[in-house]
Amino acid sequence: MGAVARGLWLELRVIPVLLWSFSAITLGTALGGGSDVEGWYFLGAVALGVLIQGVLAHTLNEIEDWRSGTDRHDSPRVISGGSKVLVAGLLTPRALKLLFAVAFVATTVLGLALVASRGLVMLPFGLAGVAGAVLYTLPPVRAAYRPFLGEAIACICLWLCVTGAAVLQGGRITATVAVAALAVAAYAVGMLMVHHYLDYEADRSATPTKTTTIVLLGLRRGRLYAIAWGSVALASAAGAAVAEPKLIPLAVAYVVGLVCHLRCRPDDVASVTTNEMGIIFFGIAGALISAALLVPALAWAALAAAALVALEMRLAVQPAETPAA
Repeated sequence: MGAVARGLWLELRVIPVLLWSFSAITLGTALGGGSDVEGWYFLGAVALGVLIQGVLAHTLNEIEDWRSGTDRHDSPRVISGGSKVLVAGLLTPRALKLLFAVAFVATTVLGLALVASRGLVMLPFGLAGVAGAVLYTLPPVRAAYRPFLGEAIACICLWLCVTGAAVLQGGRITATVAVAALAVAAYAVGMLMVHHYLDYEADRSATPTKTTTIVLLGLRRGRLYAIAWGSVALASAAGAAVAEPKLIPLAVAYVVGLVCHLRCRPDDVASVTTNEMGIIFFGIAGALISAALLVPALAWAALAAAALVALEMRLAVQPAETPAA
């Protein structure tokens, strides 16, 4: 794989996309469609999720974090610190801007096609997703650089991701769907807080300062804050599992995720990296296994996720090796 192609792949940040939009959309599809899942609607929703989170949100965040200096900081980070495509010289800021423009056009076309097919009921979900991707990073909101606001936008967008996928399949936002969506959203936000642990010094030194909630609270209280999000996720997943027993794997996975939160030492690189990967992998597994129990036809999604994770892990180390070649 060439440098540009590898840069484009890494910029998607496949593993976070699998935890966030892919897992959310797959579970929402299973909750909303039941045995009558519309495959093309599911694929369309996944494509939108990849475009909005993987390209729109990530390219903007990459450019702004590069400008502010947080991604250039030499603090030891393995997973966090952006996709590192700019640091490695795989892509340029101009290329990222072009990628954003292309993705924005594709998002608009695909979103309008789904609205035309399913109805105006889908329009608010798409608009909220795009708005969240932009406002998370860009002024005047710049939520990623403000404490608590970043998590609020992320939580709302992911809740809408689950419920929107259910509605796209012709389902309703029942209490079970709403609570399961809250579980998925809260779990992902908890992971995001762990993601910010190793960015603590880099974010503090950025211009403007990237005042994430972890920077505001400090590592000790920030850890308690992340645990609180994980606890909300577990409580919500347990509540949803009472109503729908096929969601039990989601609750079990979130128990393990919470254990990872409790074991994590925010000032230790190895501890943060190991436990964040645990939170990510169990989050993906819980959502996709539950989706497969609800709709056996979606079992392939878990296999696809496993293959993509393996490919991502292999490619992620190559940029660092390229300069020495």
